[in-house]
Amino acid sequence: MNKDFDGDSAHWKERFEHEGRAIYDKRFEILDAMGLKPGMDVADIGAGSGLISRLIAERVAPGGTVYAVDISRSMTDLIARTAREQNLPNLKAVLGDPHSPRLAPNSVDAVCIIDAYHHFEFHKDMLAEIRKALRPDGLLLLIDFKRIEGVSREFILNMVRAGEGTFTDEFLDAGFDLVERRGDMFPENYLLKFKHRAPPAASAPAAQ
Repeated sequence: MNKDFDGDSAHWKERFEHEGRAIYDKRFEILDAMGLKPGMDVADIGAGSGLISRLIAERVAPGGTVYAVDISRSMTDLIARTAREQNLPNLKAVLGDPHSPRLAPNSVDAVCIIDAYHHFEFHKDMLAEIRKALRPDGLLLLIDFKRIEGVSREFILNMVRAGEGTFTDEFLDAGFDLVERRGDMFPENYLLKFKHRAPPAASAPAAQ
């Protein structure tokens, strides 16, 4: 994440929440892919205007909490204000920083990072902190742009630092296991689902 989104939050809300943007058009399919249930605690990291966070908050009620994390104060202020206006008391805006989402350890059942991971300036730090926050067997859903030389649009090639393979390796190296890949859900994005990798089982003591 970076602070390029500080400033006019209404402008960014309009850009993020409109028909024709793939994430907006497929927003309910994204929720379905997360397997959300009432009572789940979820973090939306790089939440932007809070579109997905608000929808998750409705699905995990009653009993569940959504932490909408962004490093832009204008965005977290917008999310908090919208949560009040739409009576979503289980939606909490969290001001993170480039190294950490500032979530408590073992605090969430699922994490989504949607069109935001390519903005992470310190991805190793962020993934380590996300893994701490994710409960055992927790789900992490990643959606990002397909970056393919000679195929992807120029703005994607300029904005996104690496392709799907590199991003996948970064999550594997951080202690996550890839459990599902969908490359056909969006015209210019892919969806990956990871699980919190369980620690290796302790070896049984040798027989005496």
